[in-house]
Amino acid sequence: MGDRCLCCSCLLTTVIFIGGFVCLIVFLGVLPYKNMKFHVIDASLTKFYLTNDDILHYNLALNISLRNSNKKTSISYYYIGSTTYCYGKDLALVSLTPFRQDSKNTTVISPVFQGQASLKLRGPDLRDFNNDQRDGSYSIHVELYLTSKLTYAGGGRGSNVGIIAKCGLLRLPLLGSSSNNQTVTGGVFNTYKRCKVSTVNLDSSD
Repeated sequence: MGDRCLCCSCLLTTVIFIGGFVCLIVFLGVLPYKNMKFHVIDASLTKFYLTNDDILHYNLALNISLRNSNKKTSISYYYIGSTTYCYGKDLALVSLTPFRQDSKNTTVISPVFQGQASLKLRGPDLRDFNNDQRDGSYSIHVELYLTSKLTYAGGGRGSNVGIIAKCGLLRLPLLGSSSNNQTVTGGVFNTYKRCKVSTVNLDSSD
């Protein structure tokens, strides 16, 4: 009877130890990303018009702040991509220079989207575009896609983690627009927009 109780006690201790270890790994791998904040702090739309042959001409510049609020954990971004889409159409994907960010640090990245895209608008999308054109401001979605790895105090490193930052719908006035329906200063975007951040462990499929 005593041996059985001892065996059960050892098994319970092992289960608790393993469970605690797993929780610690999850804690170290997830919590630091909760302390990272992404905001669109500035945007400038200087070109946005649709020609008769359904070609959209656009020029959009953004400033997005990445804040690492962790006290002792730095983060390395190996890939940074930003996309925009509007009226049911993806406009472009731009890649930015990778960098390493120390703890308690804010870095501003500046993706620029310019060029042309086929944009055949029908139904509600066409109606929304016409309304925005009349108002002098346009509805554009912005997202970030990043590949990252944490470096903890002491030199330990985490797994490869993908970050998706959805900055939601930006209401962007066109520079030079005469519309008075939007909160603008000389046609400049002046809203501090927080992005919603989610993560995925890229090493889990190995």
